[in-house]
Amino acid sequence: MIKKYQTLKEVAGPILIVDKVSNVKYEELVEVELADGSLRRGKVLEVTDQQAVVQMFEETRGISLESSKARFLGKTMELGVSEDMLSRVFDGSGNPKDGRPKIIPEMKMDING
Repeated sequence: MIKKYQTLKEVAGPILIVDKVSNVKYEELVEVELADGSLRRGKVLEVTDQQAVVQMFEETRGISLESSKARFLGKTMELGVSEDMLSRVFDGSGNPKDGRPKIIPEMKMDING
């Protein structure tokens, strides 16, 4: 279930703190929607009963504490996998870096093991 919060408390470097959260899980994916509608992604590094500490994957410049919204997606990061990946080169998001086409995944697996 997607949970949305407009209670961003602090931004410091790649870290974002979201206040007054509930039922947020460790490693959960987060989308932050900026005032212009653009999205930035991150994941939960730490969670208490009141706050979530989010590591942003993208730049935090331009995130407004007043007008940005954090959406907790209720899932962890997954990667589509296939035997066609063998001997290929990919970036950290699973996109090919070797000039060959994207793979057709046979299944999705949680990157956290």
